[in-house]
Amino acid sequence: MTLLRFFSLLLASWTTIFTISCNGNQQVSVHKAGRFLMGTLAEVTVAGPRDKAMAAAQACLDEIRRVEDLASFHKSSELTRINDMAGIAPVRVDPELLELAQTSLRFAEHTDGAFDPTIGAVTRLWHFSGVQQPRVPEKKEVSDALSRVDWRLVQIDYRAGTIFLPERGMELDFGGLAKGYALDRVNRLLKTMGVDAALVNIGGDILAVGEKSPGRPWRVGVRDPRNATEIRAVVSVTDKILLTSGDYERFLDVDGRRYHHILDPKTGYPPTELQSVTLLAPTGLTASSAAVFVMGVEKGMKYIDSIAGVTGMLIDSRGNVHLSSHAASSFEIQ
Repeated sequence: MTLLRFFSLLLASWTTIFTISCNGNQQVSVHKAGRFLMGTLAEVTVAGPRDKAMAAAQACLDEIRRVEDLASFHKSSELTRINDMAGIAPVRVDPELLELAQTSLRFAEHTDGAFDPTIGAVTRLWHFSGVQQPRVPEKKEVSDALSRVDWRLVQIDYRAGTIFLPERGMELDFGGLAKGYALDRVNRLLKTMGVDAALVNIGGDILAVGEKSPGRPWRVGVRDPRNATEIRAVVSVTDKILLTSGDYERFLDVDGRRYHHILDPKTGYPPTELQSVTLLAPTGLTASSAAVFVMGVEKGMKYIDSIAGVTGMLIDSRGNVHLSSHAASSFEIQ
């Protein structure tokens, strides 16, 4: 059992209140709350008046939970109803899920399939959800599952409000987008609540709202993929989102090879060129860090540079750091 999972079972949720000094004399109340959501630890930090900060933090966690209930691949949700009815009948779903499905297909097209929401049939084989012990599936299992991976087969009927997977065994998995989408929803929520300063972290995908205090942006460390106590870079973030994919959170080592949870939709196996990808983007659905991880350094950099407002830092299999165009102004290499 990982340390994260141990604490998630020990504490389903937690909250703390403390104060920080602002510009040397002004005191700002900071409320922190956490809950085990979307298969990881979700943490919310809100600066401001105590009661308002407490209410905002809990509202954020509730919103993340709502998105999980809508789009979870690993527990009963609207998404799993679509998967259960694959090859049988279209499923009428919430318009929000309909739009998320369309967004996932758009990502698949723009990344030439490096992100493919129909990867679910392969995802299921590896058991990285934490419910079962992770495993390396047999080659025939992977080959069979890959025959059911093709984002172009997904049928969305906007007039009827339905999604249909035409082949039995096909499965949608929005894991590569769900956390980014949840952060976008949380960002919208915080704006409606009038929150000026907050930091929301869902397992390494991070939303920064405003500044930590006037003149001080939020500063987020990018961890060393091979040493959890070391920081490879520090990113100053204001009103943006950090999207992270790495081979160090859910993995198993077999015969000296690391098998992790980020799967290449074309091979069914984890790619090995990169250890981690960190993107700085205006929204959670502007780019896909998982797609960049699959693409590797060269194609990944071209993808990043093709998207306005997105910069990135890649750490390759040898531990070398690669920065996209204009990233040096945001990523302080340590």
